[in-house]
Amino acid sequence: MNFCKRIIEELRRLNIPAKVKAELAILATQAQGLVLSIINFIRRHRKFGEAMVLGAISAFILAQVPLIGSFLSLCALVTAAAIGLCREMKEDLTQAFTTEVPA
Repeated sequence: MNFCKRIIEELRRLNIPAKVKAELAILATQAQGLVLSIINFIRRHRKFGEAMVLGAISAFILAQVPLIGSFLSLCALVTAAAIGLCREMKEDLTQAFTTEVPA
């Protein structure tokens, strides 16, 4: 919350029209809500989040390769998403089938 307030204070200091300042302040609060939603998602799905972060890092590195870098980075992101989903599914299935059924 403090970060959003600091951004709004910086926006007030800018030499731009009041309407633009108001729209940027609204955008800042909406962006904060989006970031909090992403953080909550990653907390709930840790394995998927880890895989996507590693995939994004490798995609950024692979994007620097001439000619085929964009294709390689796309492949890295898709592969990371698939691995993350498989790890999440494995964890969920393990939890579902390890519960003991009373006889």
